[in-house]
Amino acid sequence: MTTYADRPGDGRADGGAERRPGRRALLAGLTGAGALAGSVVLGGGSASAATTGVDAYVVDVVAKGADPTGQTPSDTAFRAAAAELLGSFQPGPISGAVPKKVLLVPPGNYLLTQPDSLLPGEDGVGHGGIVDGISITGYGKRLSRITYAPTARNTTLWTNRQRYKNIRISGLTFDSQDATSTFNYAYSSDAGGVQDTWYTDVEWRGTWKVGIGLDGPATTSDLNSEMGWDHCQIGGSYADAFLVIGMTPAEPQQDQFLNYWFRDCKVEFKSGSFVRNERGGSMNFVGGSYILTDAASTGTFFQLGSAASGRADSTMRLYAQGIRFELRGAGHKVIDSGWYKGSITFVSCDDTALSFQAWGANAVTHQYRFDAVNPSRGPMVRYQDCALMGSHQVTAATATTAGKLLYDGCRFSSVTAGTGATGFLRWPGTAPWYEFRDCLTKSGRLADAKAS
Repeated sequence: MTTYADRPGDGRADGGAERRPGRRALLAGLTGAGALAGSVVLGGGSASAATTGVDAYVVDVVAKGADPTGQTPSDTAFRAAAAELLGSFQPGPISGAVPKKVLLVPPGNYLLTQPDSLLPGEDGVGHGGIVDGISITGYGKRLSRITYAPTARNTTLWTNRQRYKNIRISGLTFDSQDATSTFNYAYSSDAGGVQDTWYTDVEWRGTWKVGIGLDGPATTSDLNSEMGWDHCQIGGSYADAFLVIGMTPAEPQQDQFLNYWFRDCKVEFKSGSFVRNERGGSMNFVGGSYILTDAASTGTFFQLGSAASGRADSTMRLYAQGIRFELRGAGHKVIDSGWYKGSITFVSCDDTALSFQAWGANAVTHQYRFDAVNPSRGPMVRYQDCALMGSHQVTAATATTAGKLLYDGCRFSSVTAGTGATGFLRWPGTAPWYEFRDCLTKSGRLADAKAS
């Protein structure tokens, strides 16, 4: 049912009573950050203003004393808001305790200087209790901004130690002022997993060590899974990587680190890696623009590690579709893989933006190490309808016993030959298993070839 709210008269001939949709009606017609932003834009009021029946479900950090000018730290206010959010439990029909409120960050720039100021970092097993359902929303990236300038080094803005599940974070920019900081550290075990975290319209800027790091104990790690990023922007620089799957790669299990989805994201960062995956897992990257912006840096979009060799690698799968990659320096790579099984697929991707550069022809833009773990084994690597610059390199100690590289309907923009010292696919030792089908070089059609 549509409701209305009256605004006091402003001297107009009609007496000043302006009929406008009330916040309940606006929230009913919108969702997430858009709903809360819409109530301000259309209603002309503040989300902090009390409205019976609506604000009862919102915890506003400004109402708790946060400074939207960024002149003074807002840690105390954010912690008070989180405490109210976590204190609003209602019985959960599926699992755990479900909060009744949403944490709202109005437009502004909020300075946080202490770790775990976004959400408390208590362990959910035996301490704080598992919380099933968290929503933190701003009014849109750049509109609602949180600047993390910690007073100590090597700290984390928020820790999820197997406490929070079903998390939605939207409409926010996070900007780090310390190169040793981490945005989120997620630790899970079979006693309490970290599941279903979704970021929508979220931006990361500044200097970080790690964006999001996933970890768990040696023998009981479980369920650090089901995470998504939708229309997000990954900027800044990373001493390690934006997403690290397996912060402690020597741990022998961690076999439930899987199911990660990136949809139509803008990945434009200066240095480091976008994703460093030490545990395997199933990953989908669909649409978007991926650029390494600093030509003088070294950087890799997909760094697939080889530390795990047992049960921990139970799923090894990477799928990339419809992405435009831009490599601006000879030290940049789309992928550097040490996986020894599984599948890696690129469909309708293009990394040729700077193939005209003098360094373009000899740049090794995709690298596969079939000799990293279980020598001479690798994943099934498939490129379909892709435009590719530079060269691809495969290293194998002996003849390949598993793993293949297949190029189907691709264009190689920098070379005139499929293989050889100046060709597209190169190897320093033993030849890999490969196949070319219906491909083009810069001089014309490449003859189909299949080598085993």
